[in-house]
Amino acid sequence: MTRTIMEAYRQSAQVSLKQACGLPFAVYHDPAVYEAEVEQVFLNDWIFACAADRLAIAGDYFAMDIAGEPLILIKGQDGELRALSNSCRHRGTPLLEQGFGRLSKNIVCPYHAWTFDDKGSFRGAPLTGDVVIEKDEHCLARFAVASWNGLIFVNLSDSPLPFAEKIAGVDDYLSLFELQRFQYSYQMPVEHWQCNWKLAVENGIESYHLFKVHKQTLETTTPSKQAYYVAGNAEWALTGGTIKDKRNSVTKWLSGYYPEICHHYLLLFLPPSFIAVITCDGLNWIQILPQGPEQCRLVPGGLLEQKVSDYRSPEFQFVEAFLAEDRNICERVQGGMRSRKSQGGKLVSMEKILVDFRQYLSSRLFQTVPDGFVETERAAVFLKL
Repeated sequence: MTRTIMEAYRQSAQVSLKQACGLPFAVYHDPAVYEAEVEQVFLNDWIFACAADRLAIAGDYFAMDIAGEPLILIKGQDGELRALSNSCRHRGTPLLEQGFGRLSKNIVCPYHAWTFDDKGSFRGAPLTGDVVIEKDEHCLARFAVASWNGLIFVNLSDSPLPFAEKIAGVDDYLSLFELQRFQYSYQMPVEHWQCNWKLAVENGIESYHLFKVHKQTLETTTPSKQAYYVAGNAEWALTGGTIKDKRNSVTKWLSGYYPEICHHYLLLFLPPSFIAVITCDGLNWIQILPQGPEQCRLVPGGLLEQKVSDYRSPEFQFVEAFLAEDRNICERVQGGMRSRKSQGGKLVSMEKILVDFRQYLSSRLFQTVPDGFVETERAAVFLKL
C-alpha cells in the first residue's frame, strides 16, 4: 500500500502548474511517507535554527531538535559558531535542555557527568575504573552550519550541499530592503499544530486563502488580489504583493514619503520549511518542523531595527490573530486527509509556489529533475535596475 502511495506522490509532485492537482491525501498522514521525508529532507538539507544575534557571546547556545535529531548550536570560546549533537556519547542522554542558554565552561551530561568542551571534544568521565575510554572515539557529532543575513541554518547531512549554492541568486531580490538594518531578533511562543508539516507549509506560502481565512486580518493589509509570483524554482521561491495601508508603519522616512519598495512585501520560501515575509519594517518568519505524521511545531519570530519591548503591542496581537486563523484552517484540512473517496483538484495560478515546493520534495524523495528557474516581470520591483 505504501509503495502505491509513494508512486502516486512521485507522479503528482513533479508536474508543472498546468498539470498540477492536490497531492494524494494519504501523504499527509501515512507514517512511511513521513519517515521518508524525515530521512531524505530534514536530515539532508539546510534547516533554519535561530537568529544570529542570540548566539553573539562566547558560551551562548541554542538546543533544539530537527525531526527528532537533537543538536546544539554554540558560540565557542574561540569565537567559532558550531553545530554539535546534543546526544551524550555514553548512553544518549540529551545534554542541554532545549532552548537558549549560556555555558560557563564545558557541556556536562546530567546523567553520568561525561564532559565535552564547546568544540564537542570528549574531556573525560568520572569513576571509570580500569576501563580506558578513547577520547577521539567519543566526541560529539558535528554538523554543517551557515549564517546568512542574521539567520543561522544547520545541515545534518554527512555530505551537505554548500549553503551558498542553495540560495544562489536570491540576494539580488533582497538588496533594496537593506536587511543589514535588522539587527534585533524576537521570538514568539512556539505553537504545536495538529496537522502534517506540509499542510502548514503550503498554507504559509500561498496567498490564495487570504481573502477567505484572513478576512479581518491579512486581507486588510495584503489582499489576495494584489499578490503575485516573483521568481524561483525548487530550491527557493519568492512571491510578493502590494501593502494596502502603510499608515501604521514603524519605518521612519525623513523625506516624508515611502520609496516604492515600501509599498510591497516579499515572501521568501527556503524549502523545506522556512518562510519569511520581508518589508521595509523587518523580516518576519515562521519555521515549521515535523513532529509526527499529523503534528508539527511552528516557531514565529523575526528581525527588526529595534529591540522588542512589548509583546502585547497591536503588531504582535495582529500576528497572534492570523496565526490562530491559520492553525484552525490547517487542522480542519488535516481532518479531511483521511478521506478514501475524495482527491485533490486543480491548482490555480496563485498556487504556483506550491508547485515549486512539490518539485523540491520530488527532487529529494525521488531524485526527479525540477523545472528551471522562472522570473516574472514583477521581479523588476525588487531588483536594482
